[in-house]
Amino acid sequence: MPPAIEALDHWTYVSHDIERARRFYVDVLGAKPLDRPGGGPPAVEIAGHVVDFFPATEKDPPAPGSRGQHHAFRIQLQDYDPWVEHLRTHEVPVMLASHGKHRMSIYVQDPDGYHLELTLGLDPETGRREIEKRGLRSYTIPHGFDAA
Repeated sequence: MPPAIEALDHWTYVSHDIERARRFYVDVLGAKPLDRPGGGPPAVEIAGHVVDFFPATEKDPPAPGSRGQHHAFRIQLQDYDPWVEHLRTHEVPVMLASHGKHRMSIYVQDPDGYHLELTLGLDPETGRREIEKRGLRSYTIPHGFDAA
């Protein structure tokens, strides 16, 4: 068995416009700008994790990957609709989905195309009621939405 991993320290994004990316994470997602004593790459802190931003180059452009490659942030049920409203106010396209009757998600992309998910788990009865109330369709990766 390998030694223990203590925690996720940070992740990195390559961006065409680092300031635009930082503004998205701060203004839209509520991250805190992170200024490191002694320097370091531009960064933010969100949900207890650090995101470092590095400039895109010809050899190292942003590489968001498929929708299956994403970071998921946990939210509360009472915040689901306010998040949808907030994102739309900031003109961020959203994809609303359920995952069976136990999970609701909001999928967005940051300015460089990286996929992000805001998600919450539900007990089956609450899930059924809340999913039906919003008319959410079930979405799975890699298959997409179930037939309507």
